[in-house]
Amino acid sequence: MVRGDLEKMRKLFIVSELFFPNKTSTAYIMTELANYLASSYDVSVITTDMKYDENVSTQIQNTPYKITRKSVGNVNKNNFFSRVLGAVESSVLLTHNLYKNVKNNEKVFVVTNPFLIIFFIAFLRLFIRFEYTLLVHDVFPENTIPAGLKSKKSFSYKLLKIIFDWSYRKADKLIVLGEDMKQLLIQKGVLDSSINIIPNWYDDDLILPDFNRSEYLGIPNLERKIVIGFAGNIGRVQGLDDFLESFVKVNDNKLVFVAVGDGAMIGDLKEKYGSKNNIYFLGNKPRNEQSYFLNSFDISLVTLAKGMYGLGVPSKSYNILKTGKPILYIGDSTSEIDLMIKKNGCGWSFNWEEKAQLRTFLANIKACDINKFKIKNQELAESKFNSSSIKNQFFSVINK
Repeated sequence: MVRGDLEKMRKLFIVSELFFPNKTSTAYIMTELANYLASSYDVSVITTDMKYDENVSTQIQNTPYKITRKSVGNVNKNNFFSRVLGAVESSVLLTHNLYKNVKNNEKVFVVTNPFLIIFFIAFLRLFIRFEYTLLVHDVFPENTIPAGLKSKKSFSYKLLKIIFDWSYRKADKLIVLGEDMKQLLIQKGVLDSSINIIPNWYDDDLILPDFNRSEYLGIPNLERKIVIGFAGNIGRVQGLDDFLESFVKVNDNKLVFVAVGDGAMIGDLKEKYGSKNNIYFLGNKPRNEQSYFLNSFDISLVTLAKGMYGLGVPSKSYNILKTGKPILYIGDSTSEIDLMIKKNGCGWSFNWEEKAQLRTFLANIKACDINKFKIKNQELAESKFNSSSIKNQFFSVINK
């Protein structure tokens, strides 16, 4: 490859707390990018041995790059204090290893996981002038507000904001997932010219399987039902409780809600809604079953709690498009997914103030309204969110 011949001997360090064999979104994306970039750079991955959840591959992966795994203690992702302690430990270990190995003018590619890594890498860069590209999946500390963990008026929040605004500004280049996230970073004083918008991509191994969804999900009599499905982390910033409040008020026996995943809010939601005969919490399922559970849904739900504008773009949206299913999005208006839906007509979008409109929609949705999305959404995914095109955009930013 010409691209590989030109850049093969250049050193690139990739730093991510989560990596293969983890199969969560961040681990999957960073592993795929490492595999892709290894054809152009001498890649070294610095990661941890953390197992984020049960979604871990048992396959043995032969890689064309070096992987250094730092050993960390057990972290409970659903416990705030455990996550903070884990973030401190991971950040110190990852940064220390980078410090021992990186040299001036070598390239470093970092993702914002764990959240404290941004500060540690920014501090390290005061002493070593490496070329620093930051992939922004989370914006801290702003994301603590909708999660209910901080108040904007608190001294600790104001102090964290000063520290982390400075930390984001220390990156040479930043990659964000949408225009809303870009605007949030500009408010932190990050230069517009240093920010690049690159969305995530759909998984290449998604298929349209021929199967019985009732048997797969373990839920009987779904033949004439409309299944609204949620797949992913069931945490504090998803706002799933607010959606289910509207869902149960509709009280329509043609509607079924299915959640695939786990998270900090799963216990509360099960206690509140678990006795309903049309609401099911199925727990985690392996990433390699996405083709099955996403195709089990008639409508895929994507939610972000109020106040999450610019703080995240659910990557599952692109897998949903590839399956040909419509997206039902609930979150802040003019956020990335809201704009995508309104521009391309690939589903429906509501903000959290439109509860009456949402209930009216749920009460009147019909199968014929759903089927019209299949071909259009698949074509949208293949034209704009295919992996080869998106990965090449990453290469272009890191390489320039």
